[in-house]
Amino acid sequence: MTPTRPLETLGCLGKVTIEGDMVRLKGWAASWGAGSVTHFRVTIGGVEVPELRIEKNLPSDDVRQLFPSLDDAGNARFLIYIPLSWVKENNLLDSLVKLTPVFAGGEGDVLFGFLEPSLPVPEKSDRVGVGGSFKFVAGDFLGHFVNKADLQPGEAVLDAGCGVGRIAYGLAYYLDDSARYEGFDIVPHWIDWCQEVIRDRRPNFNFCCADLYSDRYNPGGKMKADNFIFPYDDDPFDFVLLTSVFTHLYAPATRNYLRQVARVLKPGGRCLCTFFLLNEETKNLIEAGRSSRNFAHQIDESFVDHLDNPEDAIAHPEASVMEWIAEAGLAVKRKDYGMWCRRNRSASYQDMLVLTRL
Repeated sequence: MTPTRPLETLGCLGKVTIEGDMVRLKGWAASWGAGSVTHFRVTIGGVEVPELRIEKNLPSDDVRQLFPSLDDAGNARFLIYIPLSWVKENNLLDSLVKLTPVFAGGEGDVLFGFLEPSLPVPEKSDRVGVGGSFKFVAGDFLGHFVNKADLQPGEAVLDAGCGVGRIAYGLAYYLDDSARYEGFDIVPHWIDWCQEVIRDRRPNFNFCCADLYSDRYNPGGKMKADNFIFPYDDDPFDFVLLTSVFTHLYAPATRNYLRQVARVLKPGGRCLCTFFLLNEETKNLIEAGRSSRNFAHQIDESFVDHLDNPEDAIAHPEASVMEWIAEAGLAVKRKDYGMWCRRNRSASYQDMLVLTRL
């Protein structure tokens, strides 16, 4: 029997709100090659919703402009309504929402959101410091972890470069009490906030500060990332994530972090990480004037977008990154190129790799 080819889908659950006596889910979902959505499955707090009112195939010119190669991209938006009375009867406020779009050929990638979350978010100044869109990005990356790297609720997770808890926020609603979460970052007051707020709600979450030098984030740091040893034993983690970390590190630190990832992963463990990868396609898109970043300035083995603020965005040749990954004892399990250079087909802004320890 020929194995079923996984569906290639894309979408987002943009808003989960209470409108009168209904819970409303708003977003979009589409596919490459599997046609339009036929229906949806929704769970809230792990309980499947028995009654949905769905409005689908709604106009979505914005989606078509961003992703013109998606099937019926101009009609990808949806609205889903769930009786609020059912939610309250089942005590499902303050819960994770899991939405699965279904296509003719099977289920698409799962989309995540939050229904009336009680977990606070940081001050706006700190949210902007890590890129804004706090809850949306938390749900979006949770989807990447589950769909691309098969993250399970009971696994041990390391969040290297956890910032002010944007990724931890989503994991706090997904990981169960048997899981372990560890996060570290170089900005002390971000770690303080995570310890005081997230750990207070989830005792199996722990955050620590690494006093690493960064011209952008921690100019008073005493250690260099080039030889920093992650503060954990060998082999404790099933899953390591680095979102927007390698995109701020020069080549020596990148190689070191890859070695550290391999050291702390269990054999067969996975790592999801993001990069700006330079290759022939990106060269052509940059030369054509399509790319949002040019990476025109070389600093040793790295390429930066702005010499006056080099750590804002750092890229590396894809061939070099592949060599560094192999030298660290890791293998590439999945590669999804990003939309930073205005590709027509991409899954996220940055390039995304799923690695596994050999």
